[in-house]
Amino acid sequence: MTAPLLVALVDPALATAKAPPRFRVGPHRGSPCLFVNDVPRFPMYLFEQEISAADAPPFEFFSFIEKTSFLDLGWTGPGQQDFTVIDRVMRVFAEHAPSGYALPRLHLWAPSWWLDTHPGDVVDYAITPGTAGIPRDASFASLTWRQEAGAMLRSMVRHLLDGPEGRRVMGVTIAGGLYGEWLCYNAEYLPDTSEAMRRAWIADLREKYGDDVTRLRSAWNDPAATFSGAAIPTAADRRARSVGLFRDPATSQRVLDYYETYHRVTAEAIAHFARIVKDESGGRLLVSVLYGYSPDQGYLPQEQHHRAVAELHRIRDVDMVTSPHSYYRRAPGDDGAFRTYTESLALHGKLFIDEADDRTHLAPPGTSFVYATTMAESLGLVRRAFGQAVTHACGMWYMDHSSGLWYADPAFGAEFTRLNRWGDYSLNLPRQRVSEVAVISVPTAEFALAGDTDTTAKLYEGPSLTSRQGLGELSKAGAPFDRYVIDDLVEGRVPGHYKVYVFPDAFRLDAAQRAAIAVLKSAGRTLVWGWAPGYADRAGLSKADVESLTGFDLDLVTASGGPPPDPSAPLDVEDFESGTYNGTGYHGPGTIVSGEVHGSAPSTTDWHEFLFSKPSDIPLEANAGYRVRFSARTLTAPGAGAYFYFLARTASGGVPQDVGVHQWTDSGTKEFEFTLKNFTDYYLIWGVHNGGGVAVDDIVVTKIANAGMPPVSYRLDPVVFPGDTATYGGEIALDPLFHPTGTGFTTLARSTGPKPRPVIAGKAMNGWTSVLASAPPLPVPVLRKVYADAGVWLYTDGGDGLEVNASWISLHAATTGTKTIRLPRPEPVYDTGADRLVGTGVTTAQFTLNKGDTLLLTRSNPLVRGGVRFDFETGDLGPFTQGPGGTGNGITQTAVVSGRYSAYGTAERNVDRCDVLCSDPAHITLEPRTKYRVEFSAKASAAPGPSGHFYFLVRSQDAGPAGDVGVTRWRGPLGRIVTRSVTFTTGDRTDYRLIWGMHLGGALSIDDITIARRR
Repeated sequence: MTAPLLVALVDPALATAKAPPRFRVGPHRGSPCLFVNDVPRFPMYLFEQEISAADAPPFEFFSFIEKTSFLDLGWTGPGQQDFTVIDRVMRVFAEHAPSGYALPRLHLWAPSWWLDTHPGDVVDYAITPGTAGIPRDASFASLTWRQEAGAMLRSMVRHLLDGPEGRRVMGVTIAGGLYGEWLCYNAEYLPDTSEAMRRAWIADLREKYGDDVTRLRSAWNDPAATFSGAAIPTAADRRARSVGLFRDPATSQRVLDYYETYHRVTAEAIAHFARIVKDESGGRLLVSVLYGYSPDQGYLPQEQHHRAVAELHRIRDVDMVTSPHSYYRRAPGDDGAFRTYTESLALHGKLFIDEADDRTHLAPPGTSFVYATTMAESLGLVRRAFGQAVTHACGMWYMDHSSGLWYADPAFGAEFTRLNRWGDYSLNLPRQRVSEVAVISVPTAEFALAGDTDTTAKLYEGPSLTSRQGLGELSKAGAPFDRYVIDDLVEGRVPGHYKVYVFPDAFRLDAAQRAAIAVLKSAGRTLVWGWAPGYADRAGLSKADVESLTGFDLDLVTASGGPPPDPSAPLDVEDFESGTYNGTGYHGPGTIVSGEVHGSAPSTTDWHEFLFSKPSDIPLEANAGYRVRFSARTLTAPGAGAYFYFLARTASGGVPQDVGVHQWTDSGTKEFEFTLKNFTDYYLIWGVHNGGGVAVDDIVVTKIANAGMPPVSYRLDPVVFPGDTATYGGEIALDPLFHPTGTGFTTLARSTGPKPRPVIAGKAMNGWTSVLASAPPLPVPVLRKVYADAGVWLYTDGGDGLEVNASWISLHAATTGTKTIRLPRPEPVYDTGADRLVGTGVTTAQFTLNKGDTLLLTRSNPLVRGGVRFDFETGDLGPFTQGPGGTGNGITQTAVVSGRYSAYGTAERNVDRCDVLCSDPAHITLEPRTKYRVEFSAKASAAPGPSGHFYFLVRSQDAGPAGDVGVTRWRGPLGRIVTRSVTFTTGDRTDYRLIWGMHLGGALSIDDITIARRR
């Protein structure tokens, strides 16, 4: 078959237009879209530290920072700004991408001199982190920082617009906090206790409670509370629990109020800076921001993650929202799922941009997160990212942190060119999602939990790289799903057509949210509940609320715990004054000098661990909480990127189960708190990373919390799931647990152990079905049964990452083998990787893939949708045939129109009719009563007889010549290329062919054919 060349159905000359381009995000064929001069464009960017000349050619859109120092505001002093760096970076962009558009990422960090002069506006912590080596930043709540950084941003925007490349600046990404991702630095120390944050919190409290101290005292259950005296919650306040992991909202509203402000100010700061960009550019520039990630770092406290998601989605001046996809599941064979609420963003007109920073096999040694080892695996990841984007009708940037090394092979450039053209083609197809499953998240539910690490993150992404993970199981279940936040449901924005609604983290709900959920309990829908749904609300903690929400009678099980540990009674105290490890609970290669343990290593040593506790002498109870305090004295200062560290590790679980990980570079007293996972062999470690020397002394180990509930392991019911003997769960410690009891439900999974209890169960309700998963994750076999029972269409047999929308199917193979795709109705299917039409009425198709391959199918026929230009460069006719009546019909390499080959035919002048080229209706299927446009190039090398001509027409074999449409005739000129465009409407037949030929002889070459259905 001819190897088709994709055609971008957009204006290629936009970048050279004289007027400044107009950029906007707006609706297009059912989803938000990037427009340039009101023409829809597929937003495929290249993101590099600085744009490299070798990587630039396949791309039109670019984003970048700066190679050595990111890209900041050039804020050098009060009211002073240096544009040297931005000017140099823009010159590099202009040289390497002379017709591209730029979206620079501007970091709004406050410089050191500013932080020194505004101590009350600097992020502070509930746990003292020390004084050296800790990154500092302005509090997102600081009005002074917003005002002064805003003035610098305004002048930076003006400088960019007035600069030599101003017309090619399409927008900016406003970046703040850790890595520019609007996260507070050092979340493990529990930010933000700054005076700026306290002032913002007090202002929020006055507004929330109507400046009425009586209402404040009632809500906080504190008769002495005042607005002016409000103190930001301490570490102990934040970790004070009532039942299991839960704090009681009835007595902990002060902490909940603080978390609301802590996250709200971030969205408020983003809105402030976005407005400046829009105002200074007169609305011309787009605004992009990195925010709204679903939580994924379950080893850090909840302060680490984005929770003001609903507020961000409603910021008018933000056009595009971006995040990297999963770091937990991005190896070849993994799903690489998005870390955001894509369909919620679309509801609010935001264009999502996936940060596709998958490292290729060309990444240099020492690069983190490198999983691809071959070109095939690397291209599989590149295609997986594109498949995710095109099925969600969003955008992406391929990110190379090395600015030229990761993609340093022509195969990548060729692939980017090919994918970009398919992206442009996608804009001519329906772009809406067709999922029958909706996942509704409650980002603020975590406020009700007092764990020292983020529980919601574990529900979504699991506690380790090797665990089954909530989003991973959803991605592999064989049916697509859409993601929203619950605020959309409350506002009535979430469509009601879904058959299954999944609530992974609905353990804290208010009255409006419960009412919105209640509306879904009808029309045969299935509602799937994660852990402890509805247990917390403003009034407190209630098992009855869980029962009324889910329809199950439940047993609440929590850890007995016994009396709390005495914090004044340490488990172990050691000062090493004996000068030896004998008689202590420690050992290691570190040397004891003058009552201190010394550890040191050269900068060439990656990890040097010099001190360990002995589990036999200092036993640490699984799932219990501990505090470790010690003094640290720097012997040799660590260099750039180096530090000292402490952690707790289990011998049987290994590195993935590490907890209490902390780093420092200064001298002083260190104190860390952490909760162990479900392992009984944890021990403590002190070490040096990348060189330095440190002395450790006066170690005090104290148990501060009794063990919670151990993680629940479970097996699926053998009657419902015959042959499935796998053990699931067993990694995430949750407390309390809710087990279905009584009758009237179907048990889908039971806990392991001597007294199995229902863990996952389904129950038929009045007009709806309730499925309760007491402990995560909800595994693929259960999801598939729930989906099948609810009537959800299963596109695959499960196990592979799958994404689907109205026009595309993307499957990333988790294993090597044959993959079967099933469609709900007959439709055309085209394999974009093989450039092959699978069929025009496909319901089932099979494909053989290797692990890590990405199958990308379009649910359309590009052969007749303008997506393919037939150029015959493979030396055959592809989906065309030779016609009767002449000689030499077929392919020519001499009388070519363009390239190396063209279709060709010749006939003597006594031949009445010679059909040079005919389309095959089995591949180029023209629908009845449909308008089409056919474009082609032709060259005559011999003229027809005096009364003859060349012709193009569209004919039905059944109807014959009487039903011809699109009839076009022409003569000469000889040896010159002519281009024809023919528009026609088919009749009632289904067997139309495109025919090119000659009447009364001649010689004709045909090439560069495109066929496009018209509206």
